[in-house]
Amino acid sequence: MRCLRVMRLLQSYLDGEVTDATAARIAEHLEECRRCGLQADTYLAIKNALAHRQPPTTDAVDRLRAFGEALLHTADEPDS
Repeated sequence: MRCLRVMRLLQSYLDGEVTDATAARIAEHLEECRRCGLQADTYLAIKNALAHRQPPTTDAVDRLRAFGEALLHTADEPDS
């Protein structure tokens, strides 16, 4: 399997959404190709970090909403 094909299927492969035969071919390619293997490692690290992230606190969400509202009101004010 070529790099371009692996890159097109990588996310589906990491999510377990490809056939067993395709998964085997991708896994073989990732073992042989350093560049694609590093790309897969990076995607896995991002996926794992996102899976273990903490949700924002209610206070943080409230402050962000207030900031957004303030920006909207500031944009409505005429220039001085």
